Amino acid sequence: MIPLWLWIRVEEKGKRGLVLPVPLFLVWLLVAALLLLLLPLALLAGLLLWPWGWGKAIVLSYVQIFVLLGALSGLQLDIASREKGKLTRVWMK
Repeated sequence: MIPLWLWIRVEEKGKRGLVLPVPLFLVWLLVAALLLLLLPLALLAGLLLWPWGWGKAIVLSYVQIFVLLGALSGLQLDIASREKGKLTRVWMK
């Protein structure tokens, strides 16, 4: 399942942390519309390039976009700053 929220947490020693939730489901609506618009072009390109062996790669790479989006769920990044012990955490749920 694709992640619906992106959480950004900024922590600094001695200070209160900041948590920013970003609604990704709004972004996914735009991405879905874009992918639907590109679907006929990808299928046409795959059909035209099939005799040379590139058609299968184009069609499969279009499908892999959805696999990549599904794999983003549970992604967590921890970014440590060199200055003042600042830590930034980014995760998707």
